[in-house]
Amino acid sequence: MIEIKTLTEIAELQKTVEIQKNAWGFSDLDVENHYLMTRVQKYGGVVQGLYLDGQIIGFTYALIGKRGEKFIIYSHMTAVKKEFQGRGYGFMLKKAQRQAVLDMGYEVIEWNFDPIESLNAFFNFHRLGIISHEYERNIYGEGESGLHKGLPTDRLIASWLLNSKQVKHKMETRDPRLTENVQENQIGNFGEKITYIETPLDIQSIKKTDMKKAIEWRMKTRQLLEQALACKYVVREVVFSPDQQRIFFKLNRE
Repeated sequence: MIEIKTLTEIAELQKTVEIQKNAWGFSDLDVENHYLMTRVQKYGGVVQGLYLDGQIIGFTYALIGKRGEKFIIYSHMTAVKKEFQGRGYGFMLKKAQRQAVLDMGYEVIEWNFDPIESLNAFFNFHRLGIISHEYERNIYGEGESGLHKGLPTDRLIASWLLNSKQVKHKMETRDPRLTENVQENQIGNFGEKITYIETPLDIQSIKKTDMKKAIEWRMKTRQLLEQALACKYVVREVVFSPDQQRIFFKLNRE
């Protein structure tokens, strides 16, 4: 049986620490302890857990933020234990988070994610329907453990417009992944209405065998994404090559 519920008990919140270690390979130094979560839950944020047959296997954690004069929700963490990933539980958590936030009266959730973790980017754009028009460099400092280790922690900022037609569609329909025969002259071409930026298919495998190449991917995507966003492009989708061996951000000029 699957149950998603608000986490209020200390013992429940403490279990999110082990989920972070399991899902992301974080050290004790990098994990978020439960202390702030107790306050976030009390003062207007939302912390939810996903239970499978009575065992917590994932959680999502969000707090109140502000963009200009508008209040939004900032989703700080969403994690599912490694052995349960790829089964749709992350989507269930985000869908439940969306409904909880709508019930609280907000219409936008933002979060950040690593643009060279391509399958997570695919999930965010294609499965959830986010858009992104902001890039930040090294927001946490160089990673010390787990998925972040060894690279500057550059991030794209997700903007999840909860009542948009696109997001409503994504909540009800699982669209097949998109394939496009992207030509080399379409990659990083900022003279057209639509452009593409390649991201590595599996950065963690690259890191294990060639850290120099991994750093090159970071710097290349940083340069192109910053340039594209400065030219008023918005990242809207992730597409695959026909042979599924390459993956690209698809951007539209606004």
